[in-house]
Amino acid sequence: MWRKATAACLVLAPVALAVATGVDPALGEDQGYGVYRQHPDATLWHAVLLHWAWVMLAVGFIGLLLRIRGRGSVPAAIGWVATLLGLVTFSGLMAFDIGLLALEQQPTLTDAQLAAYDDQIGSYAWAQWGWQVPGILGWALALIVVPLAAAWARVISWWAAGLALAGTALYLLFAISPVPLCLTGPVVLIVAYTLAARQSLAPSETALPDGPALAPSEAALPGGPALAPSEAAFPRRAGLVCLVAAPLSFAIGMATVPPGSGDSSTYANHPGLAQASAFFLHLAWVLFVPAVTAVAERGGRFTRAAGFVTVLALINFSALMLGDYTDLAARQALGDPVADRAMALTDGYALFTLGWAMPGMVLSLLGLIAVAIGAARDGLVRWWVPALVAAGFAGFFMLPFGPLGVLGPAVLVVGFGLLGAALRRTPTAEPVLT
Repeated sequence: MWRKATAACLVLAPVALAVATGVDPALGEDQGYGVYRQHPDATLWHAVLLHWAWVMLAVGFIGLLLRIRGRGSVPAAIGWVATLLGLVTFSGLMAFDIGLLALEQQPTLTDAQLAAYDDQIGSYAWAQWGWQVPGILGWALALIVVPLAAAWARVISWWAAGLALAGTALYLLFAISPVPLCLTGPVVLIVAYTLAARQSLAPSETALPDGPALAPSEAALPGGPALAPSEAAFPRRAGLVCLVAAPLSFAIGMATVPPGSGDSSTYANHPGLAQASAFFLHLAWVLFVPAVTAVAERGGRFTRAAGFVTVLALINFSALMLGDYTDLAARQALGDPVADRAMALTDGYALFTLGWAMPGMVLSLLGLIAVAIGAARDGLVRWWVPALVAAGFAGFFMLPFGPLGVLGPAVLVVGFGLLGAALRRTPTAEPVLT
């Protein structure tokens, strides 16, 4: 199920990228303010579809990387980090377009005021070094390294990897050119990742067209070449660490929420805390992705299905933390009435709310509980571990912001830490997700 779902993401991601690129209202020479004001629907569709394109590509990359064992493990580890900290973070940057759209829909704002808002966001070190730099660099690195690592490990062919690199280059060159030139990159990527998806579904014993068949010793696992203990599974080891690091980052994010019971109108009084809190909350949901993957790899059908849905939701949810930066910048540069109006407009965008925000938030929290329940059903942990996880999230919702607000995440550190300890005690030479 997991392998087929990630293969589907590889196909759907460049399709969404092609549609998002085609409907972009800012193609061509006109890149100034006012375009979003004139084309609100196209802007909204462009931002949401572009976000989903990178989300699905990240999930597809995870599926490819999970099949790499032994040969190609070093570039696969680099691609894994670039995908999680770069490509996933990059998908969240599309929220900037949603924030700017909500401001441009206010006719009283001038171009100078919008420029002041952009300058304010650009002055945030947390946004620059926590989001923009790792997002853009990691996005570019993942698009290059992952197909090369998969080809080196013979999960996909060199033809598919070459087409993926060619499509990436064309997209970078012509992403904002007029139609149809801007579509050349996405179309080549559709062909490349459709080939990659088909090849990733093939049994490991099947030779790819451009190389010899794997030796029996190399085909010992469904995921690819035989495991060497030192090379075994960087994603697995990272996932076990993240089972503690993710809720710990969540606790730090809650501990740094500015005074005011979570009311964003008070964030302008504590801009440093607001930026730090948003970053650590974003990082928490990102780190839960490898944590959930590590659990799903050991679990049964229910756990794998819950894990896949949760990974998709977590990537969506992590992106929403960028809204704290856009709201803070609007309050500091344009005042509370403008920021409140922008927030109301954003909440009124049904495509954004139903296609991004709501499923991200709801399915992330419910999914993390479901994954813990699945681990108990599979006999990986005792039932009181998912009870601790459920209690931690209940505390997150029920306890007030401030010092008490850290108790819920602290319980999650214990719950997920116990889950990680249980996984460390299970055998490591197991098949990857199927």
